[in-house]
Amino acid sequence: MPAPITQNLEMIYNKLYELSVQIGQLIDRKIYSELITFMAKKEKLLKEAEIEVKKLQGQEFKSDKLKEICIKYQNQEMANIEALKTIKEDIKQELTKTAQSSKLLNAYSPNKELKQGNILDYRQ
Repeated sequence: MPAPITQNLEMIYNKLYELSVQIGQLIDRKIYSELITFMAKKEKLLKEAEIEVKKLQGQEFKSDKLKEICIKYQNQEMANIEALKTIKEDIKQELTKTAQSSKLLNAYSPNKELKQGNILDYRQ
């Protein structure tokens, strides 16, 4: 039978995995405002896990269940990171388009007084 400490650690990592799945669902549904709350919960659970791991230092234990949970958690976290990277790239592209449009509008704005010549750099 596993020690109570490893059971606590398994429970914490199960909670982390479930929380990571919920974060992934929020990302998929584009509900970014809720992510901060979930990230705070995640930080709290990680601190709890750190305390439990410190209790295990110097002890020999084997928990295949814990390893399985950690692998699932790691895979979910990687999926979340990839989803966020994709969103980041999409936002970056949109910002580039917006900046280009803004420069064009400013360059050809009829309300703008031209005190000096203005050359538009097409590469921007």
